[in-house]
Amino acid sequence: SFPGQPAITCGDLQTNGFVGSIPADQCERLPDLINEVCGCDPRTPDPTPNPTRPPTPGPTRAPTPGPTNAPCDICGEDMSMSIGIPAGIVEFPGQPAISCQELQAQGSAGLIPSSTCERLPSLVNSVCGCNPPCSVCGDGKEVDFPVAVISFPGQPA
Repeated sequence: SFPGQPAITCGDLQTNGFVGSIPADQCERLPDLINEVCGCDPRTPDPTPNPTRPPTPGPTRAPTPGPTNAPCDICGEDMSMSIGIPAGIVEFPGQPAISCQELQAQGSAGLIPSSTCERLPSLVNSVCGCNPPCSVCGDGKEVDFPVAVISFPGQPA
């Protein structure tokens, strides 16, 4: 089961998977859970390829007075965790709202303190889509019934 997850349409679940909003450990269990309701059988036409992420331009470094922080990958050091939603807006108390892409540029430029960097992946994961793309039906198959509603055992419908 997926604790804390409300009922969702199969189409929305699939979209969440494609943009990296579903953690990999949950993604692996989804095909068996949703197959019957969402229609994940092989008669589905060829899958739409996952969105191609535009390359993130490297930041232009200005001369920095004094010491700088180590580069910070806001999604974590695992390179499979790239930003799936660069336009996602991150808001921290007392700080101006910033897009995931801008926050990563600050991290790459060493503008984020190491102590803050360590906490960022858990804070920005869902907003920035830090998980690798997830095919909710498995093997790149798509749902046949995108408007069907799936609810998970033990969850409010």
